Amino acid sequence: MKITEDVLSADIRAGRFERVYLIYGKEPFLISMYTDKIIKKTVGDDALDFNLQRLDECPDAELLSDYAEALPVFAERKVITVKDPDPEKFDEVKLSGYLNIISDIPDTTILVFFCTGAEPDEKKAKTKKFIAAVEKAGAVCAIDLMKPPKIAELCVKKAAKAGIVLSYDDALFLTERVGGRMSSASDETSKLMSYAGKGGTIDRTAIEALVPKQLDAEVFDLAGAINSGRKAEAFRVIDELFAEQETPVGILSALSGAYLDLYFAKLAKSEGMNPNDAAKMFGYFKGRAWGFANKVYPAAARLETGYLRETVGLLFDADIKMKSMPGDGRTLIEETVTKLFICRENRMR
Repeated sequence: MKITEDVLSADIRAGRFERVYLIYGKEPFLISMYTDKIIKKTVGDDALDFNLQRLDECPDAELLSDYAEALPVFAERKVITVKDPDPEKFDEVKLSGYLNIISDIPDTTILVFFCTGAEPDEKKAKTKKFIAAVEKAGAVCAIDLMKPPKIAELCVKKAAKAGIVLSYDDALFLTERVGGRMSSASDETSKLMSYAGKGGTIDRTAIEALVPKQLDAEVFDLAGAINSGRKAEAFRVIDELFAEQETPVGILSALSGAYLDLYFAKLAKSEGMNPNDAAKMFGYFKGRAWGFANKVYPAAARLETGYLRETVGLLFDADIKMKSMPGDGRTLIEETVTKLFICRENRMR
């Protein structure tokens, strides 16, 4: 059967387990977390080697069958985890063997296939058979990207468990700073916790000082400075981007993307569309969809459609120039930003 992340989480808490799982999706941090929770809930943190086998590669079907059939030692169940299975690489004999194992897992064994690398392609024949087999014998769970507000809540809880204060607003600021990625937010929270120490506080100043911004977030700030006429701030952001060794091509690409997002949001708003519906229509999902609806949409409301259309054109021309005329990329970035300021000033007259 197919289950949602909420069902998987509730089943683990309640101690309800299937004999076989396939866990995959867009958030490697959560995929690994749920795999570890299954292990902890069934065989504990200090499981005997006989009762927990972590396999980084897919063994031959005969060997996996031996592992699965072996009885647990001084425990009710054993767990076998197989990381990043790729059925498309199996020959027909190995695929058939795996399908047979999946269909006949003993009650004393929990077999967990989990993918933290590439997601399995459900359209491919072998993968389709593999997923269907797990669905029939156990549970398949696709983990999607977590929205920034939920990531922020988890960061707050993580700090609180260590006796460290992190406010929700500051945790959300941290999450947005790392581009809405759970794994990055968790890693940066750990770093900030070490800095704050038990009983300490993680505040906005520490986050700004210790957590580097993702390119997209910095460039969105650059676009905001341009659209508000704040020239000194805009060129300060450019200085910071080059100090961080971002490439001119990367900066220009991100800036073009920021203005395209604003243009799309303005068009959707002019048609009276709901921000979340617009995000879905333009193909934004989870973290990016949240940012589009909660940051881009409000920012676009203050801008004119004609202005945004002109800015997109200027950036398109700059992109062609960047790719066709080798030269000083930074100079081209600064020239383009200057043209965007002039565009804004002309529209203000």
